[in-house]
Amino acid sequence: MARYRIMTFDGGGVRGSLMATLVKRLVEQVPDLLNQVDLFAGTSTGSVVALSLAYGFSADTLVSFYSQQNLRAAFSPAHLNWFRPKYDNSNFMSLLKQHFPGDPRLSDITAHRVTVTSFQLDDKHISDWCPHFFHNYPKSPYLHLPIVDCALRSAAAPTIFPSHQGYIDGGMMANNPSTSAIVVALGHHDSPLELSEVSLLSIGTGLSPTIVKTDTSRWGVVQWLLNPFRSPSEPLLNILFDGVVEADHIMSGHLLGSRYWRLNPQLTAATALDDWKAIPELIQIANDFDLAPTLAWIKANWS
Repeated sequence: MARYRIMTFDGGGVRGSLMATLVKRLVEQVPDLLNQVDLFAGTSTGSVVALSLAYGFSADTLVSFYSQQNLRAAFSPAHLNWFRPKYDNSNFMSLLKQHFPGDPRLSDITAHRVTVTSFQLDDKHISDWCPHFFHNYPKSPYLHLPIVDCALRSAAAPTIFPSHQGYIDGGMMANNPSTSAIVVALGHHDSPLELSEVSLLSIGTGLSPTIVKTDTSRWGVVQWLLNPFRSPSEPLLNILFDGVVEADHIMSGHLLGSRYWRLNPQLTAATALDDWKAIPELIQIANDFDLAPTLAWIKANWS
């Protein structure tokens, strides 16, 4: 049976460096891996990965983008004011414009399909807020959307970056975009596509050892949103970004069975979205991780 191959990438800020390194290692073992992908999907930092690979950038170029120097610049300067985002997105925008020169649009991505998650705060068509799945399938209403704006809309993590054009981070509803990618593929493929034809490789930004041991029964707004003297310091945001990815993992696994694989190394410590100092350790974790089971799955379920 013909395969429809999907590769997805989670959100996680600087932890995109771990995903980029994993992709490079996979390509070293399976040189034609990226060329075989039909649909790339991403959320937040994963949107940058998905858009880059769909656009045709190599794994080496992706690793270069996620250098410590680049992400240190993207997450600076920090603002301490609680009444504004921690960072503006000007440096991040400049980095993306250098990465995607010439202001390309989603319509300029032709070798692969791509879908990126985001959340619109005021959808004029339905008079409500609304999730969006930007994609470049035929007749997509998003084909005119600049790739840089697409990435900024998807990566506008509340409290970290400002909203972009009325959109915030797709991680608010799908930090692991695997299930949404399956739905987009089934709903927009050029010809009828059966679920039994889909194989999906989901790449995460690392399992973060984060738990809330404190008695939360009396917590209010302040404790859930900002608890600076305990870990995690932003519990609700951590649950939204890290906790819900496992729900998508479970759902995609039930939908696809053995044709679904999750590659997501265990981290040694909780890593904040903007902790650029952790990048060398993230890269080391990705380099040390045993890829043999993933490579065996690719051999059995990808070709």
